[in-house]
Amino acid sequence: ECDRPSRVSTSFSRHLLQDVSVPRRSLQELQLFSMPSDPERSLQRGQTFNSSTGRYTAPLSGFYQFTASLLISGDKVQVRVRDSVRAAICIESLCLNRRSVESVTGAAAAGGTFTILLTGTLYLQQVGEYVSVFVDNATGSSISILRDSQFSGILLGV
Repeated sequence: ECDRPSRVSTSFSRHLLQDVSVPRRSLQELQLFSMPSDPERSLQRGQTFNSSTGRYTAPLSGFYQFTASLLISGDKVQVRVRDSVRAAICIESLCLNRRSVESVTGAAAAGGTFTILLTGTLYLQQVGEYVSVFVDNATGSSISILRDSQFSGILLGV
């Protein structure tokens, strides 16, 4: 007897609706996401992504694969060697060890426009826990997260 492969029960793929300015030396949660206009790029199972808050709420406890691809533009003139940009996918707005996937990029090495790619697996312990994307701008000038930056996720297993 052969078990039928399980169907994807929950997933999402969204992109930023507009550029988001992140002031210097500040932490900001990304909001205002929309579904891709191209049906081929649309990945939506379930209704647990809130486009206005940018938060995905778990309908089941389990392991989820999350990815964020952030296109970032900054002022290249004022960048110092110690300046960095950190991006994180966090559980319940807690960007802590084992509760987030994160990446830090040195802004001086990256130049004017660069991409931060985050991908990883998080365990959401309870129904109703949410994840969202945060950007920590540790530079001396504001940066912009450009529209069409993406955030997606899929339930891997319970």
